[in-house]
Amino acid sequence: MSQDNPDIRNQVSASRGPQKNLELLIPGLSTYRKLDDIRAADDMLRNQVADKLNVAKSNLEGIRKQMSSGGVFTNLTNIGSLIFQLQQIAGEVRHAEQGYSGWVASITIDQNRLNQLYDNDNAFVSSAFALVTATSPPNLVYDPANTASIMAALSRVGSAISDFKQKWSVRMEAVKGVLLKQ
Repeated sequence: MSQDNPDIRNQVSASRGPQKNLELLIPGLSTYRKLDDIRAADDMLRNQVADKLNVAKSNLEGIRKQMSSGGVFTNLTNIGSLIFQLQQIAGEVRHAEQGYSGWVASITIDQNRLNQLYDNDNAFVSSAFALVTATSPPNLVYDPANTASIMAALSRVGSAISDFKQKWSVRMEAVKGVLLKQ
């Protein structure tokens, strides 16, 4: 991660209390502690990304409100569809299954895979920031004098949502271990 995007794993490690530091000294438990810390960092990252998606959704809801208040209903279906997609993907991101090291886990991920996923998350994090940018002024502004002008901006938002979904899908395929390798 960059300087602007600090590595949450370091923050989680730094916030360990005395009990967690003691767990690191016990063989077997230390591996569990390290994996649990990486999972905590992943959970924090996914929640922050879901929050960004909700900001983009709120931006679209604001535009929809402006349009309906102005009596322009022609693009409300398009905006409603985009809002629904953002709401759906934000829920998927926030509540995605995590890797677990337990005996009966549906998805078991070792420390190397967790670290690899976390290191490669920049693509879907950047895509979430791009969505917020695409739905914020000056990129998405409703002009009551030219109601058709919003169509191009809504198209760009739709493309940004598709891009995010694709990046999220690749990440989830990697988590589940079904990503095809060449």
